Formats: sequence, structure tokens, C-alpha cells
Amino acid sequence: MGLAPALLSASDKLKIEATMLFKKISLKLDALSHFHFAPKPVIEDMSIQVNVPALAMEEVAPLVVSDAAMLALEEIFHGKGNIKEEAELTKKERKRRRANQKRRFRRLKVANL
Repeated sequence: MGLAPALLSASDKLKIEATMLFKKISLKLDALSHFHFAPKPVIEDMSIQVNVPALAMEEVAPLVVSDAAMLALEEIFHGKGNIKEEAELTKKERKRRRANQKRRFRRLKVANL
């Protein structure tokens, strides 16, 4: 009595074939659904800095940027009125803006003549 493999029945063959087909389909679906996935590159040389102040570690602002680039919008556009996109304006505001543009254009036209 040796350990010879037993003969497979028809149902066993169908089960094996079904699992192989399922594995093939699963691999294809994984490839399709994760096609855009790009794993992050491995960073091998990470260093731990010990005696560094907490504020220096958590500093968010870049060191090479001027102070003017770090101003808030309110500080940059101080005194220039209400700053809105064209899509944000109400009907009254659009009419007022258009009338002001016309007045400005007429003044320039008169000044040039």
C-alpha cells in the first residue's frame, strides 16, 4: 500500500477548475481596479533628531519665503472693496459693477479727447 494519489471524481475536477477560473478572474479584477495605484517609495534613510525644540520640528512656514507671501487675503486687498468672483455676485452687484466700468471708460474717453 503506497501513498499513490487517489483518482479525482468529476465533481472534484469541476471544483478545481472553478477555483482556477475564480483566481484568474480575481487577478484580472485586481489589476483593473488598482491600475492607478502607485505605492509610495520606500524611504530607507530616516533619521531621528533628539534635542530639537518642538516648535522647530512643527514649523510649517517655509524658510525661504518672504513675509509678503505669508499675508492673509484681507491684508493684501485692504481697502479695495468687496472682492468677489463674477459667479458670486447678485444681480444688483453685477449692474453696479457694469455701471462703474462704463463711468470709468467714459471718463478715460473724455480725458483722452
